[in-house]
Amino acid sequence: MKFELLLGKRVLGKAYLKDYTNWAESLLYENIESENVAILASIGYERAPDPEEVERYFQKSLKDLNLTLPDEKEGLKIYAKALCEQIISGDLDPTKGVSILESFYSKSDYEAIYSIWDDLSEDLWMVNGHEGYIFNSGLTAENKSEYIKGVATQFINLLETDLPDRFFYLCACTGCGYIGESELEIIDKPWMPNKLYRLIYKQGQTQRAICANCKRPFPNSMSDYEGRKLYLTATQTPSSQ
Repeated sequence: MKFELLLGKRVLGKAYLKDYTNWAESLLYENIESENVAILASIGYERAPDPEEVERYFQKSLKDLNLTLPDEKEGLKIYAKALCEQIISGDLDPTKGVSILESFYSKSDYEAIYSIWDDLSEDLWMVNGHEGYIFNSGLTAENKSEYIKGVATQFINLLETDLPDRFFYLCACTGCGYIGESELEIIDKPWMPNKLYRLIYKQGQTQRAICANCKRPFPNSMSDYEGRKLYLTATQTPSSQ
């Protein structure tokens, strides 16, 4: 059990007593000398470990090793990165990884960066039912494992990138390469005043997103894996990607 994984499970409230003792045992295999770590590892062999005792020796072990627990926000970030690394390496099944990571969106109080996994989870459900995708261009039931690995690699990059505050309001145009916020274009009788249209048809006019630069319709949003790929390509040097 890696410390990063234990931290993350702890933040999510999903750390079992065995996770703590397994972590301590793994440290012993690394020849780390600490009486408290040894005691914590030995508790794992008890038939009914005492949760308070596990927590007490966990805290003592942290002190011995000069480790500190991060706050919840940083703990989620550390865990998310560790899970992505496991997905990429093949140590964690990609679809199972998504099922864990999708919960980060609500756990983080809906921090925008974690919406990537919530959106991907929804798209996986749709493509498995042969209904296409909403957010992730090119995702299919056949390529989902490699696609998820690509998203995981990209997500680590995003975590390490200083993204603008309105990142998820941006779009990336495949036509002209523009990166910025899109505009809206009326496509349902654009010559008719909106008030008159509403009076006649009892609804608003249909609009679509267009590139603010070349007016190409439906530029890729940052909720789309391909849109984020275009953003990173345009804003990072080749050596940092």
